[in-house]
Amino acid sequence: MKNIPKKHRRLSLDEKFKFSCHKGLHCFITCCNDINIFLTPYDVLRMRRAAGLSSGEFLKRYTIALLGDEGLPLVVLKMIEDENKSCPFVMPDGCRIYEDRPWSCRMYPIFPASSKEEGFLIEEKPSCLGSKEEKQWTIEEWKKDEGIYIYDKMNESYKEITFNDYFQSNKLDSGRAKMLYNACYDIDEFKKFIFETRFFDIYDVENEVIEKIKEDEEELLSFGYGWIRFNLFSEDTLKLKDKEMDSLLRSKREEGIKPCY
Repeated sequence: MKNIPKKHRRLSLDEKFKFSCHKGLHCFITCCNDINIFLTPYDVLRMRRAAGLSSGEFLKRYTIALLGDEGLPLVVLKMIEDENKSCPFVMPDGCRIYEDRPWSCRMYPIFPASSKEEGFLIEEKPSCLGSKEEKQWTIEEWKKDEGIYIYDKMNESYKEITFNDYFQSNKLDSGRAKMLYNACYDIDEFKKFIFETRFFDIYDVENEVIEKIKEDEEELLSFGYGWIRFNLFSEDTLKLKDKEMDSLLRSKREEGIKPCY
């Protein structure tokens, strides 16, 4: 069994834990300072909408872009450069985008044991008075109360990209990393790309789908995931209008040959 840091305790799905955070606690909002919050594409979509900003402006103002070992873009929330390294969205009376806060903020003090195994850990530290409250939860009760399920649903599609077998032997070059970043994070830029170019002359997309992704950002994000999987992994998530070329690509997939785009 892997060593678990002393401030963490493993939880089973039906095990109860105590936690409640509210303004009456002396430690209220202090856990929002000086932390690394990696944002998922769905986090960014919700947060920038709550902030009333375009995706490009939000990313520029509030995030730091990094690259993982596989060339995958990573987006981290940028803390304010003050003595507490405060979260830019936290005010004295709480989070100003609370209804659209990121997945990791919703889950706290619960964390997945790891990205590759099931199970959860709970952070236990003496300075957190919330863990001394009487309110009790199971993991499922907590996730339901915190509105986690829509985040899990949207994030699952992104995890299917980031944990794809492709990355066991491949690394994204700068061009493909930028392509993934725009489609997943800079959704306004991706929308311009597909609606202001010959995209729909090349890809065979049903009119019903086009109308959905024009009006619904969640649908647009999901469409972007499909486009990434088509281009990076040669998966059958899109069709080309050129029937001959589309047939050729399909036959190569069946033969296990990954075309170069």
